[in-house]
Amino acid sequence: MRVIGLDLGTKTLGIAITDSLKIIATGLENFEYPNRDLNICVNKVKQIFEKYSNDIDTIVLGKPKRSNDKPSEMTLLSDEFKKILEQNFKNVKIVQWNEAYSTINTTEMLKYQAGLKASKIKKIKDKMSAVYILQDYLDNGF
Repeated sequence: MRVIGLDLGTKTLGIAITDSLKIIATGLENFEYPNRDLNICVNKVKQIFEKYSNDIDTIVLGKPKRSNDKPSEMTLLSDEFKKILEQNFKNVKIVQWNEAYSTINTTEMLKYQAGLKASKIKKIKDKMSAVYILQDYLDNGF
């Protein structure tokens, strides 16, 4: 079985998936969706389930947390998306995972370690943030 990781933004959904042994996370896609329509995102996730023959048992959804523990707009959007996912994937474990600094860390890595230009980073940062979130989840023993 595999795990997928999701990094929800206001305009894009970064998507990552593990290998069948749940060891390595790999980026799949930066999915753009209009008007904060989370149902379009759910349909995209359903397509991924179909592509992988429903060989997915867990969804890890990034949840941004502020240092003062007060919910941000993105925290509330993540909570809303989790509820929609639960309604659509009843037999799948859905976990919200602290994504603090995932996009910042990913952007820094792509810029300074991989040497990518800002235009290239913009095209892949969300799926790479999903990789970061998913790999962190895996590395913590889940």
